[in-house]
Amino acid sequence: MNIKIENLGPIKKATFDLGKRLSVFCGPNNTGKTYLSYVLYAYTRRRVYLPDVRLSDEQVNSFVSNRSLEIPLDDKRIYELTLQRLKNIKNDLGTIFGLSDENAKRLFPKFRVKLDKDADKYREELVSKNYEFEFYLTRNVLVKVSKKAGEHSIILKNLSKSMDASDREEIKYALPTAIYHYFVVSPIYDSHFFPVERTSMFTYHKDIQGTRNKLVDILHSQEGINQQQAINFILKNSTQFPLVIAQTLDAANSMGQTRKNLGHYSMLADEIERDIMHGKLIVTEEGDLQFASEGAMEKVVPLQLSASMEKAVSGIVFYLRHLSGDGDMVFIDEPEVNCHPNIQVLMSRIFAKMVNAGLRLVISTHSDYIIRELNNLIMLNGVSGEISEDLIRWGYTGDMRLSSNDVAAYLFNYDVKNQVEMTPLRVTDTGFEVSTIDATISQQNEISQTLYYQLRYGKNE
Repeated sequence: MNIKIENLGPIKKATFDLGKRLSVFCGPNNTGKTYLSYVLYAYTRRRVYLPDVRLSDEQVNSFVSNRSLEIPLDDKRIYELTLQRLKNIKNDLGTIFGLSDENAKRLFPKFRVKLDKDADKYREELVSKNYEFEFYLTRNVLVKVSKKAGEHSIILKNLSKSMDASDREEIKYALPTAIYHYFVVSPIYDSHFFPVERTSMFTYHKDIQGTRNKLVDILHSQEGINQQQAINFILKNSTQFPLVIAQTLDAANSMGQTRKNLGHYSMLADEIERDIMHGKLIVTEEGDLQFASEGAMEKVVPLQLSASMEKAVSGIVFYLRHLSGDGDMVFIDEPEVNCHPNIQVLMSRIFAKMVNAGLRLVISTHSDYIIRELNNLIMLNGVSGEISEDLIRWGYTGDMRLSSNDVAAYLFNYDVKNQVEMTPLRVTDTGFEVSTIDATISQQNEISQTLYYQLRYGKNE
């Protein structure tokens, strides 16, 4: 399914394909890449409850006792919820960007978001497709969802090994919401975002939260203050975070509890620790991050004393080990932050493994190293037979192959009217080219060559 967006900051038009496994945003600074990522995250992130949707007690009993439940595919309702979600994006721009509603309307007065198809086409496509995925509704409740092409029914299988009494309430209220959410943003079940600020957020999240707690303490000490005065006090003395930042801080502040969970893709966290970090990320009971280098595992240090690269990837490692689930879409803003070129190459290979394991990934990058390595992995996919010894020696494995059909690349750049249009780049069996990066590299090569000859032979040679 494609989402169409117009008049988002500098972006005049953008069309994004939710179905691609890897999407790469490229282009100069200040062209709206992060703006678009924020909006897409808000659209795809999982909702907890829909107030008017629930299962009956009989349906809950069937799911729990019979381990299976059949429910109708309400394609009309799903289409209506899709339109409502798009409408909510427009109404929630203030929350999405950390602005007051007044400023959001002033900065994005002509913003529009819509589908690329009408109601009949949408519903026809919904019914015609096969769907199958698994997800954890709670820590205990594992659900498998299936729908066959052409059928108007959804089969829910209960794959849970054990359940608590509280799980029944979640099944009654949260399960139907989760099902509707999946079909609204299919094939995505939930989304997670790693902003460029992640380096400090997973390291100093308690200090940031502590500042807000101090404001609340001050507020409680004031006598005779009314609700509006309290709101004004908070707004005046604290920062209103964009949704992405607020959600990332919430995830960081919850690490003490969520560290008990085992993510669906935890094996990829092990690979990052072994092959890139060369050490172990540790989460304490209090939710603090620590790091132990493989050369001195007995010397555990707080994350803030570790290298900047460890800080930059720690949130991704924690997500993969404890939060990752089937059907997730992961946004990573500038994955090259604090990473030496060789680490950028290795992370690109991890991205390919994430995609091939079942995750969807959206990255926004200025790194030629990342783009070149993604192109290498696309070419690797076209190499028939076993991987050669030369490629094995350079560290390549079969699960790093990237199909060009799974990759979308977009260039954000200004046109003659000083507006940005997101242009899809052609992805072939050799990858894709980013003209703005290639032009800079060519210019630097020409400058270096000119300076070298002038240095060696004089200006007139």
